[in-house]
Amino acid sequence: MATDPYSSPLAYFGNELKRLRQRAGITQADVGQQTNYALPTVSAYETGTRIPSADFAERADKLFGTDGDFTRLQRLVEQVSVRPWFRDRVDVERKAREIREYESYQIPGLLQIEPYARTIMDASRPVLPAETIERAVALRMTRSQILELDNDLPADREQTPRLWAIIDESALYRTVGSPEIMRAQCEHLAKMTQQPNVTIQVIPNGKGPTSAFGRAFAVLVSQNNSSVVYLEDLGTAHYIRDRDEVNRYVVAFDHLRASALDDKQSLAIIKKVWAK
Repeated sequence: MATDPYSSPLAYFGNELKRLRQRAGITQADVGQQTNYALPTVSAYETGTRIPSADFAERADKLFGTDGDFTRLQRLVEQVSVRPWFRDRVDVERKAREIREYESYQIPGLLQIEPYARTIMDASRPVLPAETIERAVALRMTRSQILELDNDLPADREQTPRLWAIIDESALYRTVGSPEIMRAQCEHLAKMTQQPNVTIQVIPNGKGPTSAFGRAFAVLVSQNNSSVVYLEDLGTAHYIRDRDEVNRYVVAFDHLRASALDDKQSLAIIKKVWAK
């Protein structure tokens, strides 16, 4: 993230948080304790590697007596950090009960580590400005926090969603960045499979064509069991809410699950790929 506090609202939020904390003579741990947020989360907000939540901004205002400054700034941060066509995905994802995602080309965004995500963003053409890439990476890392069982839950979410991810084996072998990054990425996948709310299945290359024909998609299920399908294209996205169309993707996902190895066999492949 750029060190210039005026390079973006996200950088400015982090700089102001650090400035007021230091002026108050307290540590990041103190801020975490008084706002009920974990130390790594507070640190990420200061460095601009995570997008601050509205709840944290409100608590920071109370802690530093800033009369709503952090709350107003947080709204601006979210406004400029999330592309308009992606905003619905973020909003639905935050409140989802279950997320079913299929990826054939890359690791699903919610399971990406920071260096992997940055390399993916850097491959965009036309080339994105460095600040745009950093904001996109910060958003991706912020989104992934919803899967953490001990995460600081926002006020509008009462439970951690369940993620069921299906990945083509070829995506595991595609070198993104470097062998070291891929090794760390696969280690992260293996770690995530140990969480009770995360299931990862791999479709082996030898399986041949599958029901989605390599077309990535996500089905997001809300608390009241309504579903929306998310399809992403270059520079835009499509949202499908028609029940019959959604059901087509639900059926396709079920067939993908049937084509994939079970979770234990999938974990064995993940551990084997890029093994030391």
